[in-house]
Amino acid sequence: MEEIKPTIRGKLIVSSSEEKGFLLYVMRNFKDAVEYAHSLMRKGVKENKIVKLLTSRILNNKWYSYSAYKKAKLYRKQPYLKLKKPQLFSVGSSDEKGNRNIKFDSTDTVKIKIPSASGRHRWIIAKAEFGRKHIPIIQELVASNITYGAGIYLKNGGFEIHVNIPLELYTKYMGKESKARIVGHIAGFDFNPDRICMVIIDQKGIIRDVKNGYFSETISHGFPKEKAKAVRQEAVAKLVKYAREHGVKYYVIEKLSKPKPKGTKTAKRKQAKMTLRDFIQQMEVLVPKVDGILIKVNPAYSSVSAKAISKDLGLDVHTASAYIIALRGLKRHKKP
Repeated sequence: MEEIKPTIRGKLIVSSSEEKGFLLYVMRNFKDAVEYAHSLMRKGVKENKIVKLLTSRILNNKWYSYSAYKKAKLYRKQPYLKLKKPQLFSVGSSDEKGNRNIKFDSTDTVKIKIPSASGRHRWIIAKAEFGRKHIPIIQELVASNITYGAGIYLKNGGFEIHVNIPLELYTKYMGKESKARIVGHIAGFDFNPDRICMVIIDQKGIIRDVKNGYFSETISHGFPKEKAKAVRQEAVAKLVKYAREHGVKYYVIEKLSKPKPKGTKTAKRKQAKMTLRDFIQQMEVLVPKVDGILIKVNPAYSSVSAKAISKDLGLDVHTASAYIIALRGLKRHKKP
């Protein structure tokens, strides 16, 4: 799995109409380049060839072209790609003060490269507004050579800037100490399309607490995909926070690459809506933030074992599965 880089978001203010026009022009070109790269990728064209074609035909900038290729890779499993809005993204660069094309001069000033076919590129300078808690992170990016990705997107009629930073930097400033003393408890998580089940056990395997998050509305027909993702992410964050405040040190999840649809067509459709990869990535960000340790365990037969013991425990099958996962994490933790 690729390195996880948390994202912080801010408002981007471009003062003049002319510069807004230049920026929108590049963003539209970048959107087209991502779609074109995706099409070429599906046809089996190699990375170097794709970047050359994007540079010569659309973007006039090799680094933006490479960034468009990286964006297109995120959708490589889709048979067809049509992005809704213009966007711009530049991957990080360690030899260019963190980024080549979207640079921070200060915590509130951003320089954005506007490429030209003539080679006479220009820069526009925009104002950036971040929340107070994110200012120290931007300050460190300005003062160092830490690599960061930066993207510009349209939202609510204006521009928004997203900054992808190393996980270590994020936890350095955003990590919070537990309000309760961390006593080494283990929390097992069972992920499902309509719920997340969590069971907390102690070092002897005794159940200390059970807490579940439900979001059945997200699997209903027509429920917006992005809204469903946000609802699930909020549920995960609440459970991790609850675990931290109840002495959990070890957070255990199943190591899966994707959900495996089972059962009826309806069940398969519901499971298809769940992107387990998003859950895993969120846990990889949240757990270090609360000074915890993430453990990934083998998922084999967890559902079968849960069915066998659920009645004896007085738990539903999904919660019993979370208990099985927690026990496997305990075994892994104690293993020399």
